[in-house]
Amino acid sequence: MHRPRPGRCAKFVIALFGSLFLPALLFVPCTTTTASLRTDPYSKVVIRTTHPRNSHIFLPQYLSMRSHPEEGRTVRARSFHWAVFMILVAVLGLFDYAVFCRLLRRMRRPGDSSSLSLFR
Repeated sequence: MHRPRPGRCAKFVIALFGSLFLPALLFVPCTTTTASLRTDPYSKVVIRTTHPRNSHIFLPQYLSMRSHPEEGRTVRARSFHWAVFMILVAVLGLFDYAVFCRLLRRMRRPGDSSSLSLFR
């Protein structure tokens, strides 16, 4: 069985949404928590304060921070946000392919006079 090669429209949609999917894959949404310790001078009580910060980190940097954590700092990926964004880009790419490429292919069929009258 011979499978037809993708046309120009399909290649364009793959290139466009592939270029959007790559940054979605490489930039990890994460929460970086920094802890600081201070001592109350009057009572000698040690107070630990944590500061969470949401950010996006490049994937190799995230993996490096996970494998070699710094003192007083933790990094946690927000994997749900990461997966949802990648799935959203993939679904939008499929939707655009289905709507635009299929619609354009249907409009350009030879011998169909009804679709040509729209552009005259």
